[in-house]
Amino acid sequence: MKDLVIRSAGPDDTAAISALVQRTVRISNGKDYQAQAIELIVANFAADKVGQRMAERDVFVCQQGDRVVGTIALGGDRLRSLFVDPELQQVGVGARLVAHLEAHARKVGVRELSLSSSLTARGFYERLGYRLIELQEHDGVSTFLMAKVLG
Repeated sequence: MKDLVIRSAGPDDTAAISALVQRTVRISNGKDYQAQAIELIVANFAADKVGQRMAERDVFVCQQGDRVVGTIALGGDRLRSLFVDPELQQVGVGARLVAHLEAHARKVGVRELSLSSSLTARGFYERLGYRLIELQEHDGVSTFLMAKVLG
């Protein structure tokens, strides 16, 4: 996938990030979570909420042509909000976004990166070297706290 560009997200990306995340959650996470949990997650990624979080985090997008096909963010020492268009999952886009974020995290002094993984993404993160810390429950949604020491 040579035509992909990863860049810092700006205010003009807010709507595209929101739409990408909401669509991806409904399609990719729907088999692992109940509809009520999916809708809570979707509501948490409304454009206004995405815009608020963009002011507090280092947010990146992966663009193919003029379309945002992935996003990831760094909040402190936490990997946040990795989402890839369902049509481009399992072809390396997510791994490229994580590698980009890990390099950025190293540059800003992060030594260990943690994240909260969905049931859907746990295996993906394990393949990238993240280790399970503990199972977590938030509002009836199960996630996995995972971490990786950055070399």
